[in-house]
Amino acid sequence: MRIGVVVDNEFENDHRLQKEIRLLITEGHTVSVLCFDFGKAYKTYDSINVKRVKIPKKIKDLLVLLSTRFGLYEWFWEKHISNFIQEFQVDALHVHDLYMAKAGKRGINRSKFTIPLTLDLHENYPAAINSYQWATKGWRKLVVQPKKWYKKEEAYLNYADNLVVLSKSFKENLITRFPSLETTPFFVHPNMPDFESFQSFEKNDLVVDFESETPTLFYFGVVAQRRGIIDILPWIKALLEGGKEFHTLIIGPVDKADKSEFYHLINQPILSKNITYIPWADVKFLPAYLKQITIGLAPFRVNEQHNSGVANKLFQYMYGEIPILATKCKAQKELIESANCGLLYECKQEFETQLSKLLDDKTLRQTLGANGKKKLLKLYELESDKQFLNIYNGHKIDSQNQ
Repeated sequence: MRIGVVVDNEFENDHRLQKEIRLLITEGHTVSVLCFDFGKAYKTYDSINVKRVKIPKKIKDLLVLLSTRFGLYEWFWEKHISNFIQEFQVDALHVHDLYMAKAGKRGINRSKFTIPLTLDLHENYPAAINSYQWATKGWRKLVVQPKKWYKKEEAYLNYADNLVVLSKSFKENLITRFPSLETTPFFVHPNMPDFESFQSFEKNDLVVDFESETPTLFYFGVVAQRRGIIDILPWIKALLEGGKEFHTLIIGPVDKADKSEFYHLINQPILSKNITYIPWADVKFLPAYLKQITIGLAPFRVNEQHNSGVANKLFQYMYGEIPILATKCKAQKELIESANCGLLYECKQEFETQLSKLLDDKTLRQTLGANGKKKLLKLYELESDKQFLNIYNGHKIDSQNQ
């Protein structure tokens, strides 16, 4: 099939999207991508047709800011999607994120092509946008109107012929809330890392400039209050002041709204001595970092967004045979308990107790880490991350029994 993929961003840094495209090409499909061009130098691809829409990043951000109240952003994408479908003569359209559903459907109608629309949900978008400080604080809240997405969600889901979700629990949640989706085919596609890429990274023997003489906690990803990493910094401080010896490595960009609080915390004397912060690192270095750390952190705040799926970092920790310390978000709790690959907490006291167990017991860490790698390999053997390929490979699946 000729499959058209649409993402309202650069697609190079979206590892979920890159992996899906690689899997589709491996199955023999022709893939064309419609994405943004923010004026950078981009690589070319022999195996993918890439159509880039040139736009200044600030203009794109402004259009997104106004998108809930005004329809300009959807009209913009409708026009470009229609032209994209006609140019590449695609047999199916695959758009990413809830807010692209209406533009995708209208783009198909405008093109006069009769093709199916697949909507790929990277997250529970209404819950996500209502957790972003940029969308919920001050005058922006009045412009963005994030709560409207709870009312728009069902209509946007129903624009799709197929839905791709992060977890079985998220699928069940959507069907429970929206009975109109009972006949819509669902395909679960978790955020598992690309084994082939990780193995190629390891073959390159990449070296990282980090070393610690004490056990090291590791957080890899966006730093923000909603991700919970800022919540646990005072708890880490208390443990250090109580005599525990460990280091914490944090890698990832800080949300603008949270920069002041984050830097204030990590610059406190005892934390500054025991925390290494790196604003960004290419994912190709991740396997090398995993060899240097002791415990993986997944401190996400428990909410609708984080209950919808398992973050990529948990699978990355499992790949590196690293025990996980995590909150009890539904999907990640189910994974950790089924794999017996980590410990869970709900409050400061439980965090301190569980972290102390992991720091004090090397055998426990090794057992949990090995369990995680074993579970991850089993998931790959079951090809649980490739279910979405059935949308395009002509197999009919009982979507309610997946």
